[in-house]
Amino acid sequence: MVHALLVLSALAASPPPAEPPLDVREPPFSERDYGWMNGNNTQPASLLTMGPVTWSIYVDTYYAWQFHQPLDHTIFPTTTAPRHNEISLNLAHLGVDVTGLDGPIGRLYVQYGSIVETIAGQDTTTTRGFYLTNRLLQYIEQAAVGWHFHWMHGANAELGIFPSYVGLESYLPEENWSYTHTFLSDATPYYFFGFRGQLFPSRYLKLELWLINGWQTFGKWHESPGVGYFINWRPREWLSFVTSFYVGREAEGDPGSLRTYSDNNVQVRYFKRESGFLRSVALSFVGDIGYEHRSNAPSGAMGGIALAHRLEWTERWKSALRVDFLIDETQAISPKFPVGSAYPWAGTNPFQAIAFTATLDYWPSVWLLTRLEYALRFANQPIFTGPGGITGPNGLLPADAASAATFTPDLRSNDNRIVFNVTLRL
Repeated sequence: MVHALLVLSALAASPPPAEPPLDVREPPFSERDYGWMNGNNTQPASLLTMGPVTWSIYVDTYYAWQFHQPLDHTIFPTTTAPRHNEISLNLAHLGVDVTGLDGPIGRLYVQYGSIVETIAGQDTTTTRGFYLTNRLLQYIEQAAVGWHFHWMHGANAELGIFPSYVGLESYLPEENWSYTHTFLSDATPYYFFGFRGQLFPSRYLKLELWLINGWQTFGKWHESPGVGYFINWRPREWLSFVTSFYVGREAEGDPGSLRTYSDNNVQVRYFKRESGFLRSVALSFVGDIGYEHRSNAPSGAMGGIALAHRLEWTERWKSALRVDFLIDETQAISPKFPVGSAYPWAGTNPFQAIAFTATLDYWPSVWLLTRLEYALRFANQPIFTGPGGITGPNGLLPADAASAATFTPDLRSNDNRIVFNVTLRL
């Protein structure tokens, strides 16, 4: 009896278990459903979680038809679905996230597909010096290591390659309301290489600071880094505000250059119901403005808008309409011929373009998305691939200077394309 009383007394005197940190009890952006938002993953939690590790499998295939029917099968300009009249692989990745170690965090995603060439493959800073090449890094979608701190609702410090959401749309087409990207998204970064600090002061607010090599570059043209910030506030489940700002020296051969850029978007889901036909309706608006100062070339402004409207008809059927516009007074961020082209770019200032896109989604499973999309684009100058293509004679790269001299890239001021896409994501 005495022994039992002593045990009970010891139990009563022991301190209660420590309360979990605030960011564990109330993780940021976890209380509400933000799957309706443009640039967000609509799927449930991954099936591939094992302890502190979560795997990711992504396979994105497509068939595209460009109405000019280019001889070289090259759809230009675009970062998504760049091949005409071919069944092709846009993006496949295998990734792993490490998050459950109470401190250390990291991720590694390796990638393959045409998007590797259209985005990372166009970085020319890799030509500066040795030991930095496209073949070294373009197959890395994300690679970062850092530490998670239990401050407020969480804080992260990371070094490596991480995604950028300047221009709103995600690098992964499956997360966007449309399959192809806006001119604005294609003209702004999809990734950064450097340092990222994140702080969540509340469950509905995220702050980021960047110290990076440059504007979607692996290396640097100049000695100073690019810097910027990103703020996302979601005061309601149906409302999101984002603003970000970037400044850096981006022009090759001009150490006096300076690019400043502000990206802003608001998303509103203004209708929702749990059942019946037409489940939800949402609107996304992006407005960007920037300026490129040059010391040895003309300076000028850049920017644009994108307006998208999304209707979720049923759990499986969804559709979207989008219009976007880009202006670039000095062609600082507008499209140029792909790296490796034998021909100089002959565009004129300013560059202006507008696009209209219609998308129909069908989800046979939460892990599989099928899409049909039509895009119509116009520019104030010839920029889109015409019937003769942009590569060289007979659709092939010229073998020598004499062969190159016999060909002129065929560019048109308008573009029509239809894309069918199937994406698996686990």
